[in-house]
Amino acid sequence: MKKFCMVALLLVLFGASLYGEKIPINNGAGFDGEFYRSVAQNFSADFWDSGYDAFRIQRLFPFLGVHYVFQILGVSATDENLMSAMFGLHLFNLLLQIALFFAISKILRWQPATEMVLFAVLFLNFFTLKNCGYEPFQTDAFAVTLSLLSVYFYLKNTLFCNGIVAVLGMITWPLVTVQIILMQVLDKPLSQSETGRKFELWKIFPILYGSFAALSITALCLAGHLGVVRNLLMRETNLPLTAFSFCSILVALFFLLRKTSSISLDFWKSAKNCRWKVLGSFLVAWLAVKYFLSLHTNDEFFSSSSIFGLQILLRPLKYPLISFVGFVAFYGILPMLILFGFRDFSRDFVDRSAGFACLFGAFLVLMLDSESRHLASLLPVLLLPLGTVLDKWDLGKFQVAALVILQLLLSHFYFPINTENLLGQLQTGNFELPAAQRYFMNFGAYMSLKSYFLWSAVSVALIIVSCGILKKPFFTKDNSGLAGRKEGTPWRKISRRN
Repeated sequence: MKKFCMVALLLVLFGASLYGEKIPINNGAGFDGEFYRSVAQNFSADFWDSGYDAFRIQRLFPFLGVHYVFQILGVSATDENLMSAMFGLHLFNLLLQIALFFAISKILRWQPATEMVLFAVLFLNFFTLKNCGYEPFQTDAFAVTLSLLSVYFYLKNTLFCNGIVAVLGMITWPLVTVQIILMQVLDKPLSQSETGRKFELWKIFPILYGSFAALSITALCLAGHLGVVRNLLMRETNLPLTAFSFCSILVALFFLLRKTSSISLDFWKSAKNCRWKVLGSFLVAWLAVKYFLSLHTNDEFFSSSSIFGLQILLRPLKYPLISFVGFVAFYGILPMLILFGFRDFSRDFVDRSAGFACLFGAFLVLMLDSESRHLASLLPVLLLPLGTVLDKWDLGKFQVAALVILQLLLSHFYFPINTENLLGQLQTGNFELPAAQRYFMNFGAYMSLKSYFLWSAVSVALIIVSCGILKKPFFTKDNSGLAGRKEGTPWRKISRRN
């Protein structure tokens, strides 16, 4: 009954979003969405004749599928027909996500309380309840589905099916393909040794981030690219503010990663445990797809991996801890749950396998990225260690209800985006004006100072309220106070292969 109520609530809110307000740019397609709508309209002509730029040619699915379905059925690819098709596709996509979520929950035997909280975390957030309907011509939601499929097939030990998902990931959201390769190829636990090289993340990661960020800013300034720095920071240069943001990140990383255990690695043994044949198969498929796409890639420039890397390094310096604040605005209680259970969360992540240890490193990097949606494809992976943490907490009915209500409030699905001045502010490109901020404040990096202060206050309030709801079991060392409580099946202990 509880599952039915949660699913019914989700479908009602999602349906209201699909048929609710739309971004008033390009007839509801939005900025990036205009390109993806053109893929659905003209793929067979554009792809084979003029081609696409190197960045967006990796994000053609599912829009190329929509294009060919329209051609087969003889339906005119007008803006209105394509919008209706995206409504149906998003609804089907959500139903598939729900089915996969409960299938994964069944495999891992999460406690009912854990299942309800994770359901709220994955679905009852701004991303699902507002953004999917507001800007339907985006690949993000479909990347989450591919990621859920990859986790499900991984747990079921179905390598061939994950290979198909990996190929789809190459033309939807390439990080999904990387996730699958790491999960399937490095499928044995990290080979640790008393004499191995010792790694302590609380020392290494802050130093690496601080060094790369400082060197990037210095190099860009010395090369006379101060304008690039301003664009990456998304504000005017302000050395004291940048320095304070820089220090706040290093301090936060230091105290957060102090909770992680040191690792002594035997690299040679880890290399021998790699599934080299599987790796070779994935690489051959990837290179074949990359080569085929390169034949249809033109010289237009949209973005690049180097720019994406600089964004991850420098955008978090816009305001102090803006990444955490942005994650609260976009995902709700997720960052708070990870923060409070970080010791067990990180241990569960790293202990599962060498591949998941690498994914934990990817999570730490993307955790810094102040544009919250870039973490979307990792969401299903995060649910696995988070499920183990929540099972240990053994949440009561009041705590579950309170967390779900808190998640719904933070999703601000009830907060209208479109106002009288929105279109004009979007057209002028001044995204820090009040009307434009109703939309752009949800993406972290685009927050104005006023929106940043607002969501910072919300984030602080979230932590305080959560302490009261959860009664702080996570502050005891190693969660020892929870020993012996009822748990589900730890996901890292599920047999994978001999």
